[in-house]
Amino acid sequence: MSEEIFNLKKIIRYRLSYSGTKETDILYRKMILNKLDNLNKKELLLLSNLFNEISDIEIFNILTNKLKKPPKYKDLINKIIDE
Repeated sequence: MSEEIFNLKKIIRYRLSYSGTKETDILYRKMILNKLDNLNKKELLLLSNLFNEISDIEIFNILTNKLKKPPKYKDLINKIIDE
């Protein structure tokens, strides 16, 4: 694994673990954290962008199917949910 991917995963892990609400942290751990190794560099960058562009509440609602998936992130979210 390249150092760039390692550092990107490290940043994402931190971000997933300290979202601000316990419910979101648990959901992120269950749905995303354990699947980081299954994502390629492009998907990791997209995931990082997702957290920069969309609030935790909206992401929580997307992952729990209460909000429609943004087209830009639809494939990534489907991959995360389906694995």
